[in-house]
Amino acid sequence: MPSSVRLPCLFGATFLVAAVATPRPGLAQENPEVEQPFFVRLGYGLASYRTTGRAAVAGQSLNRARVALGDVSFAALELGWRFAPDWSVSVLGGLPPTVALHGRGDFADQGVLRKVTYGSVMLGVQYHPFTLGRFEPFVGAGLNYTAIFRTHGGSMSELHVADNAGPYVQVGGQVHLTSSLSAFVDARKTWLSFDAKGVAGGAPVRVSIDPDPVSVTLGLSYRF
Repeated sequence: MPSSVRLPCLFGATFLVAAVATPRPGLAQENPEVEQPFFVRLGYGLASYRTTGRAAVAGQSLNRARVALGDVSFAALELGWRFAPDWSVSVLGGLPPTVALHGRGDFADQGVLRKVTYGSVMLGVQYHPFTLGRFEPFVGAGLNYTAIFRTHGGSMSELHVADNAGPYVQVGGQVHLTSSLSAFVDARKTWLSFDAKGVAGGAPVRVSIDPDPVSVTLGLSYRF
């Protein structure tokens, strides 16, 4: 995992361990979500891509042509509802980030192929198995829909990337700071596959990209 993602993971783990170790009398018996079932989360995240795929130029497959996506940071907004003591449902979105597509292998001499601006919406359900002092872990799963808003720049002209949807899983935890405010850390693994068409060196190019990002988000949650 790149250092840009390892650092927030390490920070989040250290923060949560310290919070759990700090006693808060009576909190284990409290369940603020019963009277405050709705929540909004604001966070800052980093996404790292495990890109695989295939490419063809002028109809001929290139086994050694690859596309890599650069890591990207993003701002996230999540709205949720704790509809049962151990279960919640949420939808997550954020400001559309821009990621660079880099050529690898037979595409290496092309440098940055294109820059892509996209937006993702994640709808999912979370399970909260227990609360330990201030700390409450959760796991979840859902569906990610990613829309491509714009492509620009780079050596591959006229690149068109189709929208796509795919499943994701998540694991995370939150630390209750007050009866309404919490700090959280959340990690998600998403499976996506995109088909793209463009032109490189005057020849038509078809690329299948499987970015499969891993994202880590840190932020604050407010219950109401």
